[in-house]
Amino acid sequence: MEYTPLNENENEVRLITILASQHPTENNNNPSIHHDDPIQCRLEHVKLESPEPLQASREFSPDPLPTQITWDSSYDGLTYGQTPHWRYPWGDSFALSYTWADQTSRRTIMLNNHSTAITSNLESALRVLRDKQPIQAGYRLWVDALCINQQDKVERAHEVSRMRMIYKQARGVVIWLGDEGDESDKAMDLIRSLSSSCKTGNDKTLGKMLRNQPDLLGRGSWRALSQLLSRPFWDRLWVLQEVALGGTQSPMLCGDHTVTWEELYRATYSFGKHNIDTMFSLIDQECRAAGIEATGLKRNKLIHLNEEQAVQAGKKVAGHFICMLDLGRKSLVTDPRDKVYGLLGMTESNIAEHIVPDYNSTPAEVFTAFAKAMIVSTNSLEILEQCTCSTTGMPSWVPDWTETNHFRLFSGRSTYQATKSCRALFNFANNNQYLSCQGVKLDEIDCLGESYYEISNSCRPEDAIVQPRRGGNAYGSETALKEALWRTLVGNRESNGGKVLDGYHCLLQCNPNENQESWRGERAFNRFTTKSADFLIAGKKLSKYFTPTTQCTTEALRDP
Repeated sequence: MEYTPLNENENEVRLITILASQHPTENNNNPSIHHDDPIQCRLEHVKLESPEPLQASREFSPDPLPTQITWDSSYDGLTYGQTPHWRYPWGDSFALSYTWADQTSRRTIMLNNHSTAITSNLESALRVLRDKQPIQAGYRLWVDALCINQQDKVERAHEVSRMRMIYKQARGVVIWLGDEGDESDKAMDLIRSLSSSCKTGNDKTLGKMLRNQPDLLGRGSWRALSQLLSRPFWDRLWVLQEVALGGTQSPMLCGDHTVTWEELYRATYSFGKHNIDTMFSLIDQECRAAGIEATGLKRNKLIHLNEEQAVQAGKKVAGHFICMLDLGRKSLVTDPRDKVYGLLGMTESNIAEHIVPDYNSTPAEVFTAFAKAMIVSTNSLEILEQCTCSTTGMPSWVPDWTETNHFRLFSGRSTYQATKSCRALFNFANNNQYLSCQGVKLDEIDCLGESYYEISNSCRPEDAIVQPRRGGNAYGSETALKEALWRTLVGNRESNGGKVLDGYHCLLQCNPNENQESWRGERAFNRFTTKSADFLIAGKKLSKYFTPTTQCTTEALRDP
């Protein structure tokens, strides 16, 4: 199908309408959907003018405000009895967040009466959405694969620069996790149950019950939850921006089952505040019984996305964008340039204004321009901590966002500020190949130890660990040295970023054993200390500083 160019002067976008198949039912002549009927869509240009504010209608009551729109049931006629209150002369729309998934698996739909091949995952989403109340009520959809001419690099770049505007001016964001599978219905039910317990204040009680009755909420539900959060959707970079620009009430559809983002967040984070050990234990047990790997709950990603939602909704001051960059570099994209372009919608305006998406530029050019924009706009060199030993020919001061083996202490939380409010002094030379900056020499690095990884295998070179050249105790006494050691092991911070309490000295009373049964954070700590057992500190092996007792705890290492 040939695309008609968008009129930029009119602020046009394309939207699709999923057309309903007309089939008389046995009981009446109202339209009903036959699930297996071919998908037919209409693609149209509309103007994104300033939307009317959502407010109660004077003519009809109640007016279908966002909290009254339901995605968890099929169309059975508008329960409101009237047409929804549209914000635009042409109606209203939602934006779809999904993953393209396997692009070799394709199905055909009819788009403006033309056969159009799309990914199977998108076709499944349209098939399920066709049967939902808002779509049947007349809401349209913005879907990137259909509403952008993907063959036109110039249009792609222009639409990427407008992504924030498109998602923010939509009525909401609909999240498609994929077809039902791996007993995902159990996972969705579990999410609702855990969320409900937090909402009613019964989460601690439920946690205690689960420790005594692991199958209380259904056998296999914890394994299903882990598998649901391991779906390809969560690995896609564009999801970060789409979810952040949505809201707490964004519907999340898996097959024909629906929960909201808020319910998922409550179930994974809020319930986990008091029950994280129980959650991971149940997941590990059920995954082990099923013979599959337990992959966790994506809590760190969900926490940062939830915080970014509040920032984008204006409920919280601008967060630290480094957090989203850190998540983005570990996410998947089809085009490496989207490692930057896919996050622009969340970037502060003083940074975003320096970046004009251009798919004719090389990834190295895009990464270099972005790094310079970050430094110039923030007057900070913090972006340098994202640098790795890139082999792509970029300047050493430019982070290579395609390098995923990069881990930061506290997963993106900036808990330190050595320069306080001082502005960085720098300049660029030789066509942005060189960065010169002023600094203060504090000391020299004497040794290099093991890196902290939450995964089993690190990719460090064999010669990455370098033993100290000096064997003296810089702290004067062994007591002072031990305090410095346990504070270093936790970055002198609690999981929430606050300064660590003195009680954490009991970490040195633990018995690190990489193979012992324990929860995820403890396993990561044990792995780190086991691999570093022979590392010398003041002439003494790290392992010798641990004096195991039965009173030790690794609470300091728990997820926030």
